[in-house]
Amino acid sequence: MGGNITSMELYPRPERLLVELRARGIADNAPVLVEMLSEIDQLHYHGTAALDIAIKRAEIGSASRVLEIGSGWGGCARWIAHRAGASVTAVEMQADYDRIGRTLTARAGLDDRVMHVNADFLEFQLAGPYTHVVSWLALFHIPDRPRCLGKIADALEPTGVLWAEDLYARGPVPGNERAAFNARLFPNSLVTIDEYRAGLHQAGLEIMEVEDMSQDWGHFTETRTASFRADRAAFEHRHGSATFEALDRFYDGMASDFARSFVGGLRILARKG
Repeated sequence: MGGNITSMELYPRPERLLVELRARGIADNAPVLVEMLSEIDQLHYHGTAALDIAIKRAEIGSASRVLEIGSGWGGCARWIAHRAGASVTAVEMQADYDRIGRTLTARAGLDDRVMHVNADFLEFQLAGPYTHVVSWLALFHIPDRPRCLGKIADALEPTGVLWAEDLYARGPVPGNERAAFNARLFPNSLVTIDEYRAGLHQAGLEIMEVEDMSQDWGHFTETRTASFRADRAAFEHRHGSATFEALDRFYDGMASDFARSFVGGLRILARKG
């Protein structure tokens, strides 16, 4: 599909994270604790709880060299570096999110363990090998899935691990809703579960665990929308009505996509071998 991922309504005004910090009494350029940042810098489902699961199940530790694909503000990378002590290369193609992520990593005192890279993953020159490749809700955006998965396999050391949370195609989207669906999700490589499994196998990645998160994430997106709307007045005071409306449309659309079984969610652990 065409377009640019920056048009997704999940991504209005990346500077809004800095506004949230100011609202918590943290001045621009002041040091900030990772624990405080992690309350507002996660763009996936279940925040740091999901990251702790990844750290445990994928066995990420202080000797790990981790490549994250689609790092956003850098929240996942910072948490992994902070909690597990790992070295993380955080690749993000949106320059504004990468820029803010670099600043926040420095303010959190983690720029010795997190290296930010502003690049398209498919064009990124690998500096591995890495012990782990991780990604949260980003792989379905990347076109040319065989090339993407092949590059992930190339990035990993022998017996290296891929941990990914991602969306998959669960059912057909009506033709009259397809344009809105595409604009909302930017689904360049949204595939079925069977196609997902086959692609990993073809790339030389052996699936160790696969968990269908569709019901869980469907409930999460539904409650997220309700919570977001309940805080409307305070959010609009900080960020304005246009930002609220953009995020509200995205959150509501995602809840509908899960409820109507247009998309599902996967949590996957795979090993190169």
